[in-house]
Amino acid sequence: MSRPESAFTGSTASPAPLRFGPDGRYVLQVDEQRLLVDGHDAGLGRRALDLLLALVSQPGHLFTKNELLDRVWPGLVVVEANLQMQVAGLRKVLGSDAITTVPGRGYRFTAQVVQAAAPALAEAPAPEAAAASLRRGGLFGRGADLQRVQQLLQPGACVTVVGPAGVGKTSLARAIAARLAGCVWVDLAVLPQGDDVAAAVARALGTSLSEGEPLPQLLRALQGQAGQARRLLVLDNAEHLIAACAALATQLRPLADLQLLVTSQLPLAVAGEHVHRLEPLALPTIDGADNGLAADDDGALALLVERIVAADHRYSPDAAAWPLLRAICTQLDGLPLALEMAAARVPLLGLQGVTDALAQRFSLLTRGHRDAATRHRTLHHALDWSYQLLDAAEQQLFRALGVFAGGFTLELVVALMADERQRWDVVDALATLVDRSLVVVGGGDPPRYRLLETMRAYAAEQQPESDAQALRQRHAAALLDLFLRHRPGDPAIQALCVAEMENAREAVTWAQAHDLALAAQLTAAIIPLANFTVWRQESTRWLRGLEAAMQQPAGAALPLAVQATWWTEFARTTAMRRDPRAAPAAQRALALWQQAGDARQALLAACVCVRSVFGPGTELDRACDALRARAAALPEASVHDQLQVHGALIAAATEREDLQAILDGRLAESALAAQLGMQARADAAESNVVFALNAMQRYAEAASRGRALLARIDAGSSSTQGNLPWVLMGLLKALVMMRSYDEALALMPRAWAAGTQFGVPVMAPAAALLAAMRGRFEAAAQLAGHAEEAFAAREMTMGVVDRSIVQQVHTLAGEALGVDATRGLAERGRWLDDAAAAALAAAD
Repeated sequence: MSRPESAFTGSTASPAPLRFGPDGRYVLQVDEQRLLVDGHDAGLGRRALDLLLALVSQPGHLFTKNELLDRVWPGLVVVEANLQMQVAGLRKVLGSDAITTVPGRGYRFTAQVVQAAAPALAEAPAPEAAAASLRRGGLFGRGADLQRVQQLLQPGACVTVVGPAGVGKTSLARAIAARLAGCVWVDLAVLPQGDDVAAAVARALGTSLSEGEPLPQLLRALQGQAGQARRLLVLDNAEHLIAACAALATQLRPLADLQLLVTSQLPLAVAGEHVHRLEPLALPTIDGADNGLAADDDGALALLVERIVAADHRYSPDAAAWPLLRAICTQLDGLPLALEMAAARVPLLGLQGVTDALAQRFSLLTRGHRDAATRHRTLHHALDWSYQLLDAAEQQLFRALGVFAGGFTLELVVALMADERQRWDVVDALATLVDRSLVVVGGGDPPRYRLLETMRAYAAEQQPESDAQALRQRHAAALLDLFLRHRPGDPAIQALCVAEMENAREAVTWAQAHDLALAAQLTAAIIPLANFTVWRQESTRWLRGLEAAMQQPAGAALPLAVQATWWTEFARTTAMRRDPRAAPAAQRALALWQQAGDARQALLAACVCVRSVFGPGTELDRACDALRARAAALPEASVHDQLQVHGALIAAATEREDLQAILDGRLAESALAAQLGMQARADAAESNVVFALNAMQRYAEAASRGRALLARIDAGSSSTQGNLPWVLMGLLKALVMMRSYDEALALMPRAWAAGTQFGVPVMAPAAALLAAMRGRFEAAAQLAGHAEEAFAAREMTMGVVDRSIVQQVHTLAGEALGVDATRGLAERGRWLDDAAAAALAAAD
């Protein structure tokens, strides 16, 4: 869109800067479209600059209000209040005497204006590298959107750009309009609900409508202009007048040479409409470069940096800034409006301050452009506009959806609102929220829905405190119902449950503080299905976080089944860590199940009792005998129950170091689990076969089975399962002991990454052994120290195999370097972070 015509636009040479004000402190750089105050950019918005250029073009001349409206908002229908607001903003910068108001007439610029050489800035501009990649006021990350909408805008087409508040719909439409000759722009945001859209379009066309039906008259006026250059009609911000705009679009359909472009939060839903949904800007990748931008791929990052530079020309991001910039982009969902407002706060608060303050984003993000529409002055205003367009039922559902984290399914929404609404009422309201771009719908089947974090924060803010606790309770109860549907060997339900783990985190956090029974049931239900996922460690922390409460009278007062289930899972998870608290917890669970009269659950608790005995001896023998007796007394035990008994007896053989019994048991377990279709359990058993073969020094067999298991996991796209670190560890140890160092070294980065992903340090001992076997004794000693510290930091006890590996490394390094030097290197290794240890392990 062109700038206002002035005395400076006719020359082919760049216009000279203009100086005015006391001591010439104000310099208007006409060519660069900015105002300097004492050498610093005043940061005026586009409309304010357009108005100033118009006034300064003829100092002392009286401009009528209509003249200024036409110059500053060419082709747009705006109310006079916008002009008054821009004048007030200029007076704050220039002083009250620079612009004089002539009541009932208009405005004149009274300061003396002279041409001057461009002054030097007080500070050096941004570096050339940054300046080359940034464009003041340009679109970022919208190349594909721009191309797509232009392709759709054929003669006779109706295209609606749809998206949430602040996503940049108007900016995209402006960019398109600037590329097409003959545009009529109608800003509908200034019209109240129910106002006549046809009359607004007519005013923009310079046509008046007589009494009667407005749409036919407008159609005749447009038909009379057929063949003229002005054939693009833009209806901006149509969401509050959607029915009137839909009626207008229907009437305009016979005009084959007219192109209609609409921006709205929801489609018009008329025949022939092309809908282009505008998503938030692309978020920066975690592994992106730390010293540059990647155009459309990093649209959010490019926009944020450009707006910070616009607010403070001295700003130049260094290497330490890029992670914070990326964090801001991610927390603000790539919403352009939010990013612009965050950028405006950076000169005052700094990047770290802005990042920290985003927890109160609606207080932070209040620095919109003064020339922006009222609804875009703050982030809160933008969302208020969208929220107020919903009816009461839709507002109620939107508020309730704020309780979800990381997305949700339709079934969870229905369960959440079960006490409030009928299923199809919920479905219809959710569809409206999707149409209005307040809820994002995924592409899966069945689809998952989510609120952008900014929308979620706003929804939670709108929820009355009197209703919030009941809503949280229903949210947690709905998740518990889902998790209780899980059964071993049911991958479909497991996938549904794992997808809701972020919601589970929210539910557990709330329940721990408000409903102990619900918290106990949730944590106990989550643990079994999280064992072979990346949530293994975190879900264990949720469970263990209830230990103190479960030992108090409130915990002892819970129903027997709730107590027994929780203590069973607590004992199981602590036994995996070889924690001495496992044995008393298992005995307590067994006693509770016996008191409840549940023989099957008592059998499973007895399995945990066996796993809770560490080391051979009479205690372990008695626990095994008791388990066998219970199994014999329960002939109707399921195959899954038998598998649990079998696994417990194998664990006992491991404590006795009966290698042949371990191998036979693991082979049988693997075959049985595969027969039952329990693939994760079968893979876990097969990885334990590899461990048993390693312990028996049958390394070639271990490597062969380990390679086959890894290939099967990769082929099945199940490499995210929590057993992967142990699969890789078993194969890695076999390769090291076979002296297949090249293959082991090539596997190390993936193996270490898997351990890090799932929060287990099991790769560190094998990495230390590989370094020692290759003669890298200093690295081996450090990795051994890192392994010991990593296990201790996670409150995990090393198993027999890991302990023997670390001791072997200490021995080899001690022989080569001396005991004291090895001890010092191991101590240094305790201070290595995970990334440094990984680099040391992967070094050639």
